[in-house]
Amino acid sequence: MNKTVVITGASSGIGYACAEACLRQGYRVIATARKEQDLDELKRLGAIPVYLELLDEQSVDQAAGKILDYADNRVDCLFNNAGYGLQVAMEDTNWESLEKQHRANVIGPIQLTNRLLPAIPEGGKLVFNGSVLGVITVAFRGPYCMSKYALEAAVDAYRLELESLGIDVHLIQPGPIEAKFRSNALARVKEVLAGRKTRLDYQRHFERLESESNTRGTLPASSVADVFIGILEGSHRKTRYLVTNTAKLSASLKRILGDGFHRIARKAEPAEPL
Repeated sequence: MNKTVVITGASSGIGYACAEACLRQGYRVIATARKEQDLDELKRLGAIPVYLELLDEQSVDQAAGKILDYADNRVDCLFNNAGYGLQVAMEDTNWESLEKQHRANVIGPIQLTNRLLPAIPEGGKLVFNGSVLGVITVAFRGPYCMSKYALEAAVDAYRLELESLGIDVHLIQPGPIEAKFRSNALARVKEVLAGRKTRLDYQRHFERLESESNTRGTLPASSVADVFIGILEGSHRKTRYLVTNTAKLSASLKRILGDGFHRIARKAEPAEPL
């Protein structure tokens, strides 16, 4: 019987590329999305579509139930890929925006994982999509960085606790990847700011998010899919995998420079007053 892989957030970008790659390799793929047209596209692709809204506890519970039914209570790999980036200055966040960021990127994925863990057998894989922004911090990305730093801790905890059960735990840490991430982030930050006056100048930040051209060092989503397939096939056995040279260089500089990395981060996106 084909092994079953569950991929969340598979409507586009990394999730969609991983679903495609898994189907090509003959895996049975259960893929989640939120919009009806995306669920239809996943079905056309050959995956089993499941609606999932990570902000809604009831939706997470219902999605887990459907996944277990479709998978016959055996999930060989769970890839927690879904999430979004709240790219706003820390002082411009509010209770609701921070809560949503962590529900989507940390709490929801962990609760889905806990529902599905009993169905992951010995030799199974638990994979999270982190970010190089869980290693370094840049201005106007604080809430997103916080959520990805939290995933770093969650991965280490799961690894320690599941090792005796024979379940492998991995974290993929992408740098700039071709996806709808920036357009989604722009919509979120505008929603949070809602025309409010800010002390910091967002002009350059908005220009970057609105730009249709990719940043230097951007790779296609298939580069993450290649790493994911390597994890599934057993050729990639490390806990963490940085993807893109930008991510690898940034993480190395942070490790070498320590607090001195602040100077590089400050130049990456200056936070200046209006």
